[in-house]
Amino acid sequence: MMTGNVLNRHALLPVTLRQAGRPDLAVEFVVDTGFTGALALPPAVIAALALPYIGEQPANLANDEEVQLSLYAATILWNGADQEVRVLAAGRRPLLGTALLDGNELLAQFSASGLVTVDPL
Repeated sequence: MMTGNVLNRHALLPVTLRQAGRPDLAVEFVVDTGFTGALALPPAVIAALALPYIGEQPANLANDEEVQLSLYAATILWNGADQEVRVLAAGRRPLLGTALLDGNELLAQFSASGLVTVDPL
């Protein structure tokens, strides 16, 4: 089980990024059930982490705008195991999408300091 909390109506979940030769880095992601990808990070964070570039990917934004976004690779610790994921360079805050939630149960208590849990099904 993975746990986080609710803050200012955002379901937050810490995810550990793993990179060879560097210490693990815990990043707090906003769970975004409208985002069907795995993860999104601001471009400046991706640059600071020097994530490997994969290519470009079309994306449909919430305002229905179609854009091309840069796509990167990352290794994360997910449900106790290393997992390779794709990371979109987008936005101002880290987002966790439904591609990572697939096969899991997400529960969020939307109250001050409410509990967020992700459990494998």
